[in-house]
Amino acid sequence: MMKNLGLIVTFVTLLCVNYSCSLDEPSYGKTTTENFYKKESDIDYALTGAYLQLRNTWNEYALNFYLLGDCTTDDALKGGGDDGDRREVLDLSNFIVYTTNAEVARRWTILYELINRCNDVIQYAPDAIGDADRLTRYANEAKALRAFGYYSLVTTFGGVPLITKPMTPAEILKVPRADIAAVYQLIETDLMDAASNLPAKSQYSEKDAYRVTRGFAKVMLAKSYMFRSDFENAEKWLKEVVEVDKDYELLPDYGLNWTPAYENSRESVFEIAAKLYDKNIATGTNVPHFFTSRNVSGYQGYGFHVPTQDLYTAFDADDPRITYVFTRTGDRYAGDTEDQDNSQSVTGYHDYKMTVPRVEKEGYDVWMIPYNIRMIRYADVLLLYAEALNENGKASNALVYVNKIRERARNTNPVDPRRSKQAYIPPTTNNTLPDITATGQMELRQAIWHERRCELAMEGWRRDDLMRQKRFGETMRAYADKYNTTKGANFTDSRDYLLPIPQDEIDKSNNVLTQNEGY
Repeated sequence: MMKNLGLIVTFVTLLCVNYSCSLDEPSYGKTTTENFYKKESDIDYALTGAYLQLRNTWNEYALNFYLLGDCTTDDALKGGGDDGDRREVLDLSNFIVYTTNAEVARRWTILYELINRCNDVIQYAPDAIGDADRLTRYANEAKALRAFGYYSLVTTFGGVPLITKPMTPAEILKVPRADIAAVYQLIETDLMDAASNLPAKSQYSEKDAYRVTRGFAKVMLAKSYMFRSDFENAEKWLKEVVEVDKDYELLPDYGLNWTPAYENSRESVFEIAAKLYDKNIATGTNVPHFFTSRNVSGYQGYGFHVPTQDLYTAFDADDPRITYVFTRTGDRYAGDTEDQDNSQSVTGYHDYKMTVPRVEKEGYDVWMIPYNIRMIRYADVLLLYAEALNENGKASNALVYVNKIRERARNTNPVDPRRSKQAYIPPTTNNTLPDITATGQMELRQAIWHERRCELAMEGWRRDDLMRQKRFGETMRAYADKYNTTKGANFTDSRDYLLPIPQDEIDKSNNVLTQNEGY
């Protein structure tokens, strides 16, 4: 799939032009015609169009995922030039959220466009002419992606309209919000189908390397159960991934995860590919440029998604992962002619994981960088498994998996091979990151939560964790008190666990859609 992506991007763009991608339709309405889906190649193109909804050049889901997932939490500040620079993210961060917030609307739109295209594939693949097994796989890929879309919607908006087949705009406008339980039921059904019918990661050919897998489906099932505190079912599916299928493993060094040589590595469960097979076709990503230091030639980004001091102090001073989470003034990447300058960052830090060194993007436009977005890593899976095991009274088993993460971290090189200068090198010793030994459920729970924060720092999952652990409000109000800031001070539990339904969607539905409490 991926090596033909350039041609497919062009084709999908033409498809949208020729088959009425109307701006007058609801953002979650049908955008293509039934007359197209007749043969296997049509379905393949349509499925690629679904994948591409996560990485539209000027509307990338990853950007929204990071800004909402981290900047609304204690892990990251909005950053940017000033308060007015992407003000909608600052409002979200301060929990002063209007129903017209553009970042909220962006999430809704991207995810329903993804769901819409998945619906087309699921609807038409069974009757298309071609290889029956491949068409079945395409339909199950679409189910996995559709479930991902609905998971991302239900965990931020609550009950949302369930659109499960191609519909006309008039039909769409009559669909009310479904109960949260019904949304999760669809997620479970789609993911169980996908888990049973999709290949393992190793079974895909190189050209299909970035397609969703059985592992992705099972991990998303586990995440959906974890979000509802159904630890028994979460443990069941995580056990399949970790102990039965064994499709993934940790890389030996934490820092390898963000190097070109280890894109889509054995640790990667889901990546959004941003390879550039043709520099003239827009298949790269611009997300790193949003997060890069504003002051360094060859970078000169927008400086968003700034790690907080609170996140930094969560790490032990000798934790090697510090090297691969934070950049500082005085760092210099190999091949650069000047040091990093983070003087415009309020904390003095920028996001290492989304910083692409100059030599790795040489010859490319900064808005079109060949850098994959790492969405789900196996480390996330192991820590979820540890958490589920502990909640199910299996502390000794949980310790095995959380300590695998700590073992890998302490064996990580504290000196970044990609830097020629490093302003801070964690002073590792034989006592760095010792194994956790706590067996009391509450104490171990806190240790696992802390390990997730450090291991997955700046990867977009912090908000998700705080919400499902039911400590979002408590954490953010404590943050506001600790730092005497407005960030988190306005958090209201009855309102801020959900985002508002975008007002434009309510208006287009003629109030068929209803608003969340407090907005």
